[in-house]
Formats: sequence, structure tokens, C-alpha cells
Amino acid sequence: MAVKVIEVHLPEYDINKKPNYIRLGKKVDAILEKSFSDGKYILRAISTNEHKGISLNKLANIVLRTGTDKYDLNRKGVCHDEFCGYDYDIQAGTFEIKNGKLIVEGNVYPTIFGDIVYHFYERTPLDRGYPVRIDLLLIYNPTKLEKARKVNLKAPPVRRKLINFLYKFKNPKNKKDALLGIIKVVK
Repeated sequence: MAVKVIEVHLPEYDINKKPNYIRLGKKVDAILEKSFSDGKYILRAISTNEHKGISLNKLANIVLRTGTDKYDLNRKGVCHDEFCGYDYDIQAGTFEIKNGKLIVEGNVYPTIFGDIVYHFYERTPLDRGYPVRIDLLLIYNPTKLEKARKVNLKAPPVRRKLINFLYKFKNPKNKKDALLGIIKVVK
């Protein structure tokens, strides 16, 4: 099955000022509902700012070719030191569509994308020192990934809530088989 590549234009999404989480969220949530059928999905949000010198289109093409934004094996991800005791490939969340509508539970804001924008604007300054703009959403088939396991028993434990966001590809030689869609969040 071909990977869906969708562009959503959000010129009003600017991290130099506090985003309108609900307005942005409703726009992207509507695209998720329209583009994906009922079911459960894994969702990874990434920023081109975390990939210096790589444009949005180039990063999207890397993901299309490989199935992930993890193109440099020597590049350490955010919170690497905290997660290094686990056999994870990506950090991601989940969402579900039921009867053509996103199920939104347990979020700070009543939208999937709006809640992601909130966390990357207000929470990432705690670990990175600055807010992050989301430029790509990667949608994965959850049957092709599994929860990461702790492999280094001497490593300090990850905060319980964060363990739920660590995933490993079941077939590491064919990660792109897990990829269902890419949403480019264009300025």
C-alpha cells in the first residue's frame, strides 16, 4: 500500500508566539479523520529544526525512503541518556479513529494535534531549552511496531509515563513497511 503524503498549510503556526492549540488542532485533526480509516495508529511528531540543514521536503523524502527520520546512526535523539537502556527506535504516541472521528481522551487540549503542539511549545523547553515547531507527522501501523523493552538492567529507569512512548520496529530491515502516512505541516 502506498504511503499517503499530505500537506496542510498552517501559516498561522508560529512558535515565536503562543499558538492557538485548538484552532491548529482542529485543522489537522480533520485531515487525520478524512485521510485515515477507523483504527488505531502510532503517531510521531518531528521538527525540521532538530535536523539541521535538512529541508522539510528532503526530510519527508528520507522518511518515505527509509520509514523513519533516523537516518544517521551516530546522531543521538532527545533524551538519549534517559532512554539508552531501552531497545527503542522511535518516540511516538497513539491515536484512534472510531466511526470516522478521532477519540480524544486524557489530553490537555481537546484535539490530537493541538495537544501535540501544546507539549512541543510549552513542555519541550524543559528538556531542550526552547519550544519546537512540528513540521512532520508520521503515521504508523501499530501492528508493525512493539513497545520497547529495557535491555540494560543497570540503566536507571525511565519515568513511567514516558515508557509508553518508546517503540521498536518489529522488522528493523523494512521500517518503511510500517509507515502509513506523512503529514507535512507547511508554514
